[in-house]
Amino acid sequence: MQIKVDRESAVPIYVQIKNQIKTMVERGILSRGDRLPPERELAEELKVSRNRVSTAYKELEAEGIVSSQQGKGTFIAGKVSGVREPSRKDKLLKIIDLAMEEAIGLGFSLDDFLTIAYVRAKEKEEMLSKIKVAFIECNQEQLSALMVDAGLDPGIACIPVLIGDLRENPQKTRKILDRVEMIVTTPFHLQEVEEFVSGMDKEVIDMNLEPKMDTIVKLARIKPGSSIGLICLSDYFAREVERSLTKTSLNNFKLNYTTTEDKEELEEFIARYDILITSPHRFKEIQKLAGGERQVIPFEYTPDRGSVNLLKMALLDIKQI
Repeated sequence: MQIKVDRESAVPIYVQIKNQIKTMVERGILSRGDRLPPERELAEELKVSRNRVSTAYKELEAEGIVSSQQGKGTFIAGKVSGVREPSRKDKLLKIIDLAMEEAIGLGFSLDDFLTIAYVRAKEKEEMLSKIKVAFIECNQEQLSALMVDAGLDPGIACIPVLIGDLRENPQKTRKILDRVEMIVTTPFHLQEVEEFVSGMDKEVIDMNLEPKMDTIVKLARIKPGSSIGLICLSDYFAREVERSLTKTSLNNFKLNYTTTEDKEELEEFIARYDILITSPHRFKEIQKLAGGERQVIPFEYTPDRGSVNLLKMALLDIKQI
């Protein structure tokens, strides 16, 4: 099975793996019953963490494309129409049922199982409370939102770091990052962060982002025929916005953008449009310049569920009790 990962791509590695397997299924390269490589084997072959492969497999299983059989492996299943996809709770109950059956087979009672499971959960909780995770973003608002949206256990110490700190206070920032077990950032800053921590032996998790529902709702309510301008700090962000609009079928208008920080140029740009979209970092600046005469919409992102799951699994793998 030929899978290639592009480390410079904005697409998270687990998504690349997942999409390539889906493509092979669609093209008939992989067929129902074919066995996928074990997670550890594929991770070693691609030189990526096992968590990324595990997340890709789990998402494929959730979509009904593969099925996992305990002790046997992961196989191509193909989606069966008319069958309701089990809920997260259903899947968890199945895992618990299997664990109970295994425990009884080993001679434990249900009370034993309950006690051991509770103790093990408390051990994991205590272990997680000792972990420090650094979150890196370009502005305080987006940084705070990223830490909240990650939904980590309250006991985990989340250390906020601005991308500007890497450039302006590199020595101080390296000392901070040296004390954390893991670093979390977004595709917008992944390459810069990885270059900064090169040689520090730190795992960097890139959180794949999707537009917040509030952002989508505001954009969907824009009247047809309105002229729309985007103001951000990078061409990369502008391309991501265009990609997100296409993905959500909100690309029925021409989107012009600027990254200028010159006040006169900004005022001229603002005057040409009915609606303004901004990167979160520039929202307050543009709102002030617009003076209430135009609607200003911050284009905000939130981590997708797959990225959040990847982060949580990676945290559990940091320290095994």
